Amino acid sequence: MNIINPENIKLVPGQSVEALFEPAPEHPGQVGFFVRSLSGIIAPNGGIEIRQRAGIVRFDNVLLVLTMLRVEGHLPELFDIWWNYHSKEGKSHFDRIANQDKITIHFYDEEGIGFSLDQKNSFKKFFESAPSVLDTMPPWTDIEFDRAVRGFCAQSYPKEKLWDLVEARKPIEAPSSLPQSPDNYKGYLPEELKRYYVYIAGEGHCVRVIPSAMERDAILGDPEELLSPAPIRTVLRCGLRWVKGYPIAPIPFIPGHGLAVPPEDREY
Repeated sequence: MNIINPENIKLVPGQSVEALFEPAPEHPGQVGFFVRSLSGIIAPNGGIEIRQRAGIVRFDNVLLVLTMLRVEGHLPELFDIWWNYHSKEGKSHFDRIANQDKITIHFYDEEGIGFSLDQKNSFKKFFESAPSVLDTMPPWTDIEFDRAVRGFCAQSYPKEKLWDLVEARKPIEAPSSLPQSPDNYKGYLPEELKRYYVYIAGEGHCVRVIPSAMERDAILGDPEELLSPAPIRTVLRCGLRWVKGYPIAPIPFIPGHGLAVPPEDREY
């Protein structure tokens, strides 16, 4: 969406979108976030803390890019913003945000825009590398994208669950001295996943899976090269399908980081 004047936008409570706007007549277009609170966020004198997370997940044949904002105000509030890479302005918006040092977040109330805040753009590296994953899939239509967003949200809401899911995992550390055997795990582990079991120091009991964002690569290439460890709890909750005998899990993928998993899913 392209917006020249933020004063013209209308949002319903809880809605959040990304769009192009002009901070000033002499300034080139910039991608910003437009959000309307459910609880009524009030701009404090000293500013408010806003945390940022992002990830990619596959739903059917669509790769969904999700950015999230967590506003730590009087009542913490979450906003999920979905990006369609193959929309009319999609690729240009990806390029713009990958080159912006800051992001402007416009907060709306029932009367329109209430206030705006500039934040450091911590999404830069994510959007620089995301096209390398997105270009591995054939283009999808706007209708297919909308259906995929609705389908994934139906499985993954509430937003608190999404926020926990899109948590950049720590870099893989060296294996611990524990024997790498599924017998070390005291919880439930399906028989067909035992061959993919691994114990990673700092990550705990895991199984190696392929993120659904890379399913096409697995079909066309060597699935063994695409396996990444994820906590057993995360994998069992998200569900699996199989390609060439390898497990595919709809766990968000962050280019340059790996699988995004809730930290509380880790078991040691």
